[in-house]
Amino acid sequence: MSLGLEIISLLSANGLGTYKASLFLNSMPETPNVCGAVYETGGAAPQGGFGTPGIKHERPGVMVRFRGEKFDSESPRIKAQLAYRLFMTIQGQTLSGTTYLTLHPTQPPFILERDGNERVVWVFNALPEKELSASV
Repeated sequence: MSLGLEIISLLSANGLGTYKASLFLNSMPETPNVCGAVYETGGAAPQGGFGTPGIKHERPGVMVRFRGEKFDSESPRIKAQLAYRLFMTIQGQTLSGTTYLTLHPTQPPFILERDGNERVVWVFNALPEKELSASV
């Protein structure tokens, strides 16, 4: 499972949406108005295992976005804040078969944009430290 789907599974399990209904991977469709998305972004260099060739831990990037109804800034802010706090609870946990050492946000949620339909989008970025995903 990909990084993005592992994160979507975590968000879904914690009541922040449903994959392909209100949570989307690497895109935020025009509808529904109220939705979230996980974008896989650049991260940091992987870490090798001392004396063991290959990648021991990787540090990919992820951006989490939440959007609300027209003129509603508060509802997507609350969802982004809940996800932000949830990420900080992940320490040495297995998510969808992959071990995550940490899932650190790189900043608190902020407003990314107000789109052409006056819907506010709140976002934050995170830099997980994890083992390689269980599948390619």
